[in-house]
Formats: sequence, C-alpha cells, structure tokens
Amino acid sequence: MKVIVTGGKGLLGTSIVPVLRGYFDCAVYDIDEWDITSELAGKKMFDLHHPDVLVNLAAMTDVDGCEDKAALAERSNVEGPAVLAGLCSAFRAKLVHISTDYVFDGEKNSPYREGDEPRPQSVYGRTKLAGERKILERDINSTIIRTEWLYGPGGTSFVDRIVAIARTRGHASVVNDQQGSPTYAGDLALPLVRIIERDLTGIYHVSNNGSCTWYDFAKAIFSILRMNVEVIPISSAELGRKARRPSYSVFDLSKLRRDTGIEMRNWMDALEDYLTRAP
Repeated sequence: MKVIVTGGKGLLGTSIVPVLRGYFDCAVYDIDEWDITSELAGKKMFDLHHPDVLVNLAAMTDVDGCEDKAALAERSNVEGPAVLAGLCSAFRAKLVHISTDYVFDGEKNSPYREGDEPRPQSVYGRTKLAGERKILERDINSTIIRTEWLYGPGGTSFVDRIVAIARTRGHASVVNDQQGSPTYAGDLALPLVRIIERDLTGIYHVSNNGSCTWYDFAKAIFSILRMNVEVIPISSAELGRKARRPSYSVFDLSKLRRDTGIEMRNWMDALEDYLTRAP
C-alpha cells in the first residue's frame, strides 16, 4: 500500500514515520517540499506517487502564534486540508488528518467522546475544527484523529521547554488548572496503522490513558529525571497566554479500543519510557 505523509518531518512525523515504513511504502514530505495549499503542487505529487492513503500531519500548531497570524492559521489549517480532501476525492485515496483537543472548550469535566459538540475557544481551535469540517463535508473516505499534549523527538514540546527552564532558573512555575493527557507521539503510530489497515472512517480520539495537570506533568518529568526542581503551581490567568486553552480536555478512548483493539498505555508509563531511553 502506498502512503504519502505531509508535514512528516516534525515532532509527530519523526516518531511515527519509522513505524509506518514497517507496514507501508511511504513517501514523506515537509513544508519546504510541498505547500499543501497548492492544488497544482498536490496534483504533481499524486501523479508521481498514486497513493492509496494520504496522512496529513501538516498544520500551524503555534497556538498563541495563531492569535497573531489568523490568516496564516486559516491558510494552513483550513485551506490546506480542503485542498488535500479535494485531491483525495479526485484520485480516490483515503485521507487521514490529525486534529486536536482544542476543538473543545473544556467545560464538560468528563472525558470527551467523538460526538461531543466542539466549541473551540482560540483561533487555533477554530481553524482546526474548520479543517475537520472541510474534510468531512467532502464525503470521502476520511478519518480525523484528534490527539493532545504531544511530546517526543523531532520538535520542541512541553518536556523540552520545562527542562530547559528548570536548568536555567532552578525552579518552574506551571499552570495547575488545565487537565489533559500527556501523549507520547510514537504511541499514535500503531493506532494509525490499524485505522489504515481496517479502512476505518470518521473521528477517533487518540491519546495516552489517564490524565493530569501541566503542574503534575512537570513534577513527573523532574521526578523521572531526578532533578531537584521547585515547581510552583499557578493559574492560567497568571500565565497570561494570548490563546485560551481548554481547562479539561481528557479523551474517552472507548471507540478506539472497540474498533482497533488497542489499549493505550498510561501517560506515566509512556513518559518514563521516553525519558529513560532518550539520548
């Protein structure tokens, strides 16, 4: 099976592409090689590869940056997926698209199911939801994978930032009023393989199991790394970020479990595995 991966050299692609290559014939491209908003560029790639599946990892993911550059966010997160959906429709290829927990407002206070009503609170969330809808309204063979709180090699994540802050300052102030599921990027690989192999469609929530606050996450990172760091809990208001984040974005993973047979591991197990084997 021929698979094209767009945006494949970032944080998520770095972790999952090696696994995908163990199952499929993969061609991997990034933004410097393929502008996904260009229909002409996309048609050339489809003519070259004749893919059975396109996995779109490309997006503008700078949440606060999206507030300042809404037009660019619209282009990357809405227009790009719409172009890809059109190409997949024309070439009869399956489209698998990565989305986010930021499509929700965080007010539910119980794990979000795929059918829960999205209410994004930021430019990033609104554009990612609009991108989802552009794909789904095409009525093509498509799958939306929503994930959250990603970390891993190949890009800067919360893990990298908080460790750098701690090493510079000896302490870290971390928000304690947002709850979610830290997710190791590599753990999305097998669910993605199963979704492709079983030709599953619709929306799937995929994250590591369990949940914590960013404060808890930071404490766990320092504990595993045996770093003696004072972690100070603060509120989101104190941090003063431009974009509003969901206060609660834990996923219900029962649909993924039912349709793929995959039981996602606990976030603590994934984090310890990542930090103890990372170079």
